[in-house]
Amino acid sequence: MSDEAWGGEDEHAIAERIDKAHADNPRLTAWLAEQRDRFDEWERRHGGGWDFSERSLDRLEALVREHFTGVDDLLAREHTPLAQVACWYLGEVHNRHRGTQWRMDPDPAVTHPWSERPYVIVPFEEIGNYRDEEGIDYDARPQHAPLSSLMNILRGPVGRPVGRPAPSLRAELDDYRPNA
Repeated sequence: MSDEAWGGEDEHAIAERIDKAHADNPRLTAWLAEQRDRFDEWERRHGGGWDFSERSLDRLEALVREHFTGVDDLLAREHTPLAQVACWYLGEVHNRHRGTQWRMDPDPAVTHPWSERPYVIVPFEEIGNYRDEEGIDYDARPQHAPLSSLMNILRGPVGRPVGRPAPSLRAELDDYRPNA
């Protein structure tokens, strides 16, 4: 696409503008504050001792499997404190151990439900450390939407290629290795 189509901005400038808008906006600020405020009660309700360690992701995975019967159940209860704080907790572990940062679209598209949900991503300053092997995406930084991660562990082996390990929340932490 020509520079004129993007108002004269190059791909880097566009990616940076989008990243900034997703990093600092009232939707994200409100969601993060709500989950932090809910955490103490959530932690008390689910056994206490949640320390944001990498190992605690195994416990989070067990909690999700215990309370949700599958993907449809998780999506039906997506906006409950159980699901939302679990998503926040998972993202916080990524942030604290892999240096990712929260993002959320400030103006989500009604036609794209994933644009309504928060995600974590490697900081923009590290964009040069990641490349898209196929050369399609300019911004190839790894990112994770916590709700998607929870869905993946609830799916289990269905549709997984033979010989591929079962998805786990802790294994996702390995996705942030630079490839440039």
